[in-house]
Amino acid sequence: MNIGSKIRFHRQKKNLTQEELSKGIISVSYLSKLENNQVFPSEEIIQLLCERLGVSSLQNDEQELNKLLEKWNRSLLWKDLEAAESYHDEIKKLLNETDDLTAQLLYKILFIRYQLIHSDLASVRTNLARIHSHYKELNDTLRFYYHRYKGNYYYAVQQYDKALTELKEAETYYVLGSVTNEEERADLYYLFSLVLTRLNMYRLAIYYGEKSLSIFQGVYFQQRCAEVHLLLGICYRRIRYSEEALKHYDWANFISKSINYNRLTSMVEQNLGYLKSVMNKSEEAIHHYLRSIELKESDVEGKLNSILALVKEYYKLNRFNQVRYWLPKGLALCSKDVFPGKYYQLSYYQYALDDFPTGFEHFMKEYILPYFKENGEQLLYAEYSKFLGQYYQGVRRYKNAAFHLKESNSIYEEMLSL
Repeated sequence: MNIGSKIRFHRQKKNLTQEELSKGIISVSYLSKLENNQVFPSEEIIQLLCERLGVSSLQNDEQELNKLLEKWNRSLLWKDLEAAESYHDEIKKLLNETDDLTAQLLYKILFIRYQLIHSDLASVRTNLARIHSHYKELNDTLRFYYHRYKGNYYYAVQQYDKALTELKEAETYYVLGSVTNEEERADLYYLFSLVLTRLNMYRLAIYYGEKSLSIFQGVYFQQRCAEVHLLLGICYRRIRYSEEALKHYDWANFISKSINYNRLTSMVEQNLGYLKSVMNKSEEAIHHYLRSIELKESDVEGKLNSILALVKEYYKLNRFNQVRYWLPKGLALCSKDVFPGKYYQLSYYQYALDDFPTGFEHFMKEYILPYFKENGEQLLYAEYSKFLGQYYQGVRRYKNAAFHLKESNSIYEEMLSL
């Protein structure tokens, strides 16, 4: 990293203006040229600027710090949080002594990964903005990490189009930066697959998922293999390749149980329930949903997903006593403000259970359908458009029925073509 860029970094770190740093040493215009790497100052000027910045040198050997940053990054990637905390403590001590801008920037970027793991999205947003102000000073490797975590952030806040754009940039800088860590590439491909799944681009999601799985299998990263198998199972189920979906679910189940990854096991059980439901094996589906609820313990959203699935399955079987048992349990966990998507779906079944009383049509047209449409939930929008169309058929309002059934079918056809 150039001397001028380092001076700019440390000046901003100290919250000094160019006037404050340059006073009595050099002119403001000369400092501006120096920070933009247009001139190279004498050793005497560098020493004077260092003294004012409170740093000993701008050319220290940072091998120990760089090794620790590499170890910290790997522990975060492998989700070894105990080791990550230990490395982080050592790194923070050395950072106070270093003048190396590349190491400082790498730390700030890797800290975003740390914050993402801890779901501190507000801080992630702030730190991404700060790093962007140093973007021209990032080398290609740092730009890879920057775009990769920015994509991760956009995925977390459900801005999937923006996430995909950032991941494409990360893929470019992975090559330009000559990143040699294959696990990083696998992690990038996995996130690609997650984002593409959210965008309903299932075949492309499968392509990236299989590339990710191949790499994780090569390094025997069992936890991540299980996660990718689950994701591939979801994709294959969505395009109605049931046997292929079942194969990946079985692998995910086997691996997660062998390494006591209970959280993933519960997700596999739930998705096996979805698959068995599609295959018209309702009793098996119910068994998997109930098992999923048992495993989820304090995972409120996960438990809510399984309860919703149970309500749908029991309703499909006309087992209304079971619907009445589980429906209030689900509604107690959500509202219009907390998990609104689940609340609207459960509310539909409450209306259905009460034989569609007054207010049902208004609720569907003013709340449920607009919510799914505005939030990009196309499959749910199609599903509940179909339900509204069927309701209109039942009350002999055939024009309205035709409109909603046609809208639903067009979305399903589009999904199958992706």
